[in-house]
Amino acid sequence: MSIHHAILVEGNSLRFKEGFFGFSTTVLVLVDSYGPVLFDTGHHLTRLMLLSGLKQHGLTPADIRMVFLSHLHFDHANNVDLFPQADIYLGAEEWSYARKPADEDPFCSTGMNHYLQDQPLHLLDQPEGELLPGLFYRHAPGHTPGSYLLHYTADDGRRVVLAGDACKTYRELAGGHSASEFDPQTRSAQTLAWIADNADVVVPGHFPELRRTPTGWMWDEPMRLELIVR
Repeated sequence: MSIHHAILVEGNSLRFKEGFFGFSTTVLVLVDSYGPVLFDTGHHLTRLMLLSGLKQHGLTPADIRMVFLSHLHFDHANNVDLFPQADIYLGAEEWSYARKPADEDPFCSTGMNHYLQDQPLHLLDQPEGELLPGLFYRHAPGHTPGSYLLHYTADDGRRVVLAGDACKTYRELAGGHSASEFDPQTRSAQTLAWIADNADVVVPGHFPELRRTPTGWMWDEPMRLELIVR
């Protein structure tokens, strides 16, 4: 079974002094004999970017068979309503958490919870498993208690991890700890250690794709954003 991925929206961690407008990474996963899977959907600022990315691959939202939500913060899940025909997968623990998040966590979306509760959700309650032949999920707590990641082995043998906010940036991977940890059991260190030990390619939630090299983790130049002020 051949699997490969393409980044539709590259993540970043931009913010105002008292605000946030960072983009989360949205990934298209193409699985032979199954069809296109979308890992995270982003938020409304990236809605047109997501649609444009799909179009560049000859796809429309109706072509997406499955949406996998790493967790339910607004910047990763708000555009899920573009895919009403897709099967939606997420962690059972995350679904419970998002409806009653930690007091210090302002990033869950009540409106999106209302939307999702009317959808036929596929809730994952195992620590790991096979989502599709060759495409695996793994519980990745730390940023939130119910976060999940996806991983697979590419045709060239490289181990690929789609991390979501289980690993937001290079700094988190190198430092071994999440910059914003809402998991009451503080498990980000063990999740990041697993990623570091089991990946040759990491697609973080808010940073360009990382590649393991003999001299350490490397990445291409970060994306450039054209800001238009009217």
